[in-house]
Amino acid sequence: MGSLIAVAFWVLVVAVMLVATAAAGDTTPWRPPRASTAALWLIVLVPSLVQLLVPAMLSGLRRDWPRILDGQIWRLVTSVVVQDGGMAGLLFNASCLTLVLLGAQLYWSGIRIWTTFWAGAIVSNLVVGPDLQPTGAGSSMAAFVLGSAIAANALCARQRLRAAGWASVVVGCVAVMVVGRDYHAVACAVGLLAGLLPPYGSRSARR
Repeated sequence: MGSLIAVAFWVLVVAVMLVATAAAGDTTPWRPPRASTAALWLIVLVPSLVQLLVPAMLSGLRRDWPRILDGQIWRLVTSVVVQDGGMAGLLFNASCLTLVLLGAQLYWSGIRIWTTFWAGAIVSNLVVGPDLQPTGAGSSMAAFVLGSAIAANALCARQRLRAAGWASVVVGCVAVMVVGRDYHAVACAVGLLAGLLPPYGSRSARR
């Protein structure tokens, strides 16, 4: 089941790119990053690279539920900017974040991307922290929140059949995570709920 979940992760982030591209009526998601997109990418990944040189950053910033209960609330946010899983974890999370952000900037404004990403990270940490995954770090949950939110929003928009088709693929990937009892399914559920908030459709389609 682990291999199937890994495939679902990759299919999800690629599908998010295709949802956004189709919804925007574009031909490719490979656009230069907007300033807000680049800033978010750097805020997450620069500390993650520094962590390779300063491993103590991981224990100091990761989600650690007993310490959060002791008042270290900042860990709900800082756990996003360090990555567990070593180099493999960093490469995976960096790839997912890059693909999702490339799609997101076609679909939403910088404000909604930032709000969904960081609010989603905090809510996901609050939900998985007590029982499912008390200790951990990484940007994958926040990226999955953002990606799932775009998929749900595209389905609510009821436009461009191709976008709805790829959005359905995202939902299918979430279902695989649920069956596999992977905690990332919680982040995806948070994202699906966030995507129900209006306005619906890509920003270009609403112009």
